[in-house]
Amino acid sequence: MFTKLAIAAAIATQPAFGIETNTLETNTILQDVENTIGDTCIKDFNTNPTADLFPTKWSSPTIKTYGDVDLYGAKFEPSVSTELLDITYHNNYKIIHNKFVNATYLLYQCGTEPPVEEVESGNHKLILEVPHKGGLALTSTVQIPAIELLGLRSEVKAYVGNTKWISSPCLNHMLDEGEIINVDGDRDDVGHSESASSVEAYLAAYPDAIVLGGPYDNADAANTMVIAGSQENTNVGQFDWIAFYAALYNKEDMSNRIAGSAQQNYDCASENSYFLSTSPIERKLKATTSTRRVAEGEEDGRPTLLWASWFSGYGWSVASCPTYQSDTECEWAAACNVKILSRPEGVGNAPESLGGRYWYLSDEEFLEFGKDADRWVYKSQHWLKVFEEKGEEYFQQFKAYRNQQVYDTQGVSPNSWYEQRLAEYYVVGMDVCAIMGVDDGLHKSRWLRNIFNDPIGVMPECNVAEIDEPYVAPVSECMPIAAKLNVASKGEGEVTAKDKDNAGAVSAVQGLTLIALLAVVASVW
Repeated sequence: MFTKLAIAAAIATQPAFGIETNTLETNTILQDVENTIGDTCIKDFNTNPTADLFPTKWSSPTIKTYGDVDLYGAKFEPSVSTELLDITYHNNYKIIHNKFVNATYLLYQCGTEPPVEEVESGNHKLILEVPHKGGLALTSTVQIPAIELLGLRSEVKAYVGNTKWISSPCLNHMLDEGEIINVDGDRDDVGHSESASSVEAYLAAYPDAIVLGGPYDNADAANTMVIAGSQENTNVGQFDWIAFYAALYNKEDMSNRIAGSAQQNYDCASENSYFLSTSPIERKLKATTSTRRVAEGEEDGRPTLLWASWFSGYGWSVASCPTYQSDTECEWAAACNVKILSRPEGVGNAPESLGGRYWYLSDEEFLEFGKDADRWVYKSQHWLKVFEEKGEEYFQQFKAYRNQQVYDTQGVSPNSWYEQRLAEYYVVGMDVCAIMGVDDGLHKSRWLRNIFNDPIGVMPECNVAEIDEPYVAPVSECMPIAAKLNVASKGEGEVTAKDKDNAGAVSAVQGLTLIALLAVVASVW
């Protein structure tokens, strides 16, 4: 038999059926939601068993990709949509398919029963009632952003692992107040496989809870749903896994709008960068394809970006673009039409202790590789540590350092890069465009901090009174330059400084940052 699992979301709307409800509240961000959400159950479903109880469904995105031949000359098949997630809908139930671990989860609407044949098939890892009412146990900080974007902080009842890595002010507040239980808090392991006995003890006390595991956790573990968004090849695909979380609470309408808005602004920022950095002929050629290209060529005039950080005991980790399961810096560079330095084949070493998957350069190899880059993003919060270890004399050999164009990832806070940043991939894209000088100059980099001039960011305090308000990035909406200035079709001349000034003026008049996302709203914690 199956176990009914559920969680109370704080908001609801009226479906087409009668509703049994405990509390109903309304939030303006959820206007026009059609699915049944909150403490709600369908009443008298048997009178209309063929009715579609999920009129608002997840819709997968169409993605502009960033390459077609990988670093090694083999065919690179870029993702054109979310590759590892699928959700299908069947009147009173829906099935989530995690293709990475080939696991399915059947979610049926409260007030109805799941189909007997599906229950008896044994095909599904979990069969549970939605909206879910049993609480969530998180196992990684990368799971927090989707929860906060959907306004579901109160549904988090446990965190498995060491909480020192959590940067969310509100989750830290809930931990301090005992509203979130810390399971196996002295462990630094990512995921919960190594904490199986502690998780089992937690589930014995809270049998209706769902444990959200990572991509390499045990998919067969009790009450576990595996999240594998990190394994997607693109920023858009990774972000789109917000739909997995939303499906537990029938919030597909909200997740569709959040994901769609993020992608729209990301693509807008990319188009603006191409407009500002290319000739009319180049823009016409680009209009015939949906593929972003990683800039190539030694003398093509584009600024060069060095994306690298030091790993003690191994060496310098640098970008390799494009490759299968590549890091997202390749895509950000392509989106901004800038050249990112990519590790040449055969340069460096791939330690067998790490499975031969990760390549590292020695100090000498790295100097030769990156000394002439215009900008350097050091993807870590440990710049001072490596600076002290290598010494200023070594770094003076790098053009980016001499010109004070080195950035780390502490713009928001030291630990937020692997948490809140995942809710703002499009903002990081705009940051890259901004530091590379291919935006209108109005956007102030939020995540990438100039180590010479900018302070380390500090997270704001949690707004406890509105702890379940959805998180909204504190940036403004992107405005397409070409459309606003109506110059994309002129077909002659380069983009001039006056064009850029006019673009900035248009953006300023409307009170918007040109390369920015989402309506200007303060971050709510």
